[in-house]
Amino acid sequence: MAMREKDLLQIWNGQRAHRISSQLGPTILLAVVLILTTTGKLSDRSPADVKAFAMGLVAAGGVFSVSQMLSSVRDSMALTRAMREASDISQLGLSVAKNSSNLALTGFFFIALSLFNFVVLAIYLYKKS
Repeated sequence: MAMREKDLLQIWNGQRAHRISSQLGPTILLAVVLILTTTGKLSDRSPADVKAFAMGLVAAGGVFSVSQMLSSVRDSMALTRAMREASDISQLGLSVAKNSSNLALTGFFFIALSLFNFVVLAIYLYKKS
């Protein structure tokens, strides 16, 4: 079933909004952890159960965040393929259709940066004093 460009652009805008809004919760979580670590409230001297809780919370938030982002990227990549198959597409439609590689890079870097953040927090919390 071929879709019209207008319908595809509406879906694209919805997907873009979803990619942005899905990251608000994890961003707030990371901000709180950053505040706690920079103020010394969460450090390598914190009780083991507090450190484990913080790591578990960040890991869970990361897993949900990454899965939401990858789902949104996958759906958006499908939309870019559909946009390429649409007839009579505008310059805006062509621009959206060309975003497939950017979306793949976004997914890759999102995973890489999420893992980096988790590892840095683990090193900070469990370093030898």
